Amino acid sequence: MLSMLSRKMAAGLILGTALLAVTSFALPAQAAVIEDLQQVAAVLAPDTYQELAARVNNYTRIYRTEAGDTLERIARRYQVDPELVAVMNYLEPEAALNPGQFLVLPREREQTYTVVAGDSLWSIARHFGTTVAGLAAANGIADARALKIGAVLTIPGTPGGVPVTRAENMAVTRTLPASRSLTANLFLWPLVGAITSGFGWRGNEFHHGLDIAAATGDYIRAAWSGVVNFSGWGNGIYGRMVKIDHGNGLETVYAHNSRNLVKVGEYVEAGANIATVGSTGNSSGPHLHFEVREKGKAVNPERYLSR
Repeated sequence: MLSMLSRKMAAGLILGTALLAVTSFALPAQAAVIEDLQQVAAVLAPDTYQELAARVNNYTRIYRTEAGDTLERIARRYQVDPELVAVMNYLEPEAALNPGQFLVLPREREQTYTVVAGDSLWSIARHFGTTVAGLAAANGIADARALKIGAVLTIPGTPGGVPVTRAENMAVTRTLPASRSLTANLFLWPLVGAITSGFGWRGNEFHHGLDIAAATGDYIRAAWSGVVNFSGWGNGIYGRMVKIDHGNGLETVYAHNSRNLVKVGEYVEAGANIATVGSTGNSSGPHLHFEVREKGKAVNPERYLSR
């Protein structure tokens, strides 16, 4: 029966997920997060397992769905974006899940940060894309005003993450972890204006970038040099948009534009005018929606923007 299921999965199931229909092969019930890939290998067809294992690294984890799970519930449990979970597993955002499916989830590892002059819990939490409450809880801080220069804070990772080793858990400076140090804090602000909406949860939805208010027609500039890989109408949400590939898996997105000034394939220098502010797509008024993506994943733009 297992071989029959394997043939069906190889022929028709979405890569990266598998329904465990045979209870005798069920994985241990004490944890939905699977840390031992051999457990997964025991119940998946070799080709399906290899595809899944190839997408597992230090920034992902495998999750086995349980009864009652939805993408929204899983995302809230692990404090990640449900749309990102859907994309990572080739699913539609409203897709129904079956107990026993394997999903690949994003995760952020725990790290440390040394407080410098001018820092506050709010600014640090915003800088690292976490919450003030989570930051305070992780460091036993009862009074946010008692933050001291030189204090080493723990920046919590996503819940249930695997602890990093002592060598990995190095204190970081304002230029962020070494893996991002070549680009962190080097991006130019694409527009000067008030931030009307930050990166993170807004009620029941996740906002993937920064909204920067401006007047219709104001120039939007490239945050960094790169090649334009999209210029046109994105969809009903983003409206007219530009995307720039900066290499090393980094991409910036500029949306709701009234007019795009660049074409696909064009190389642009940092600071070059690439579009003008508008209110196209799902927008309540003229502003720029600005995103930074690492290997397709939207991250807090303030990690990269100059101070």
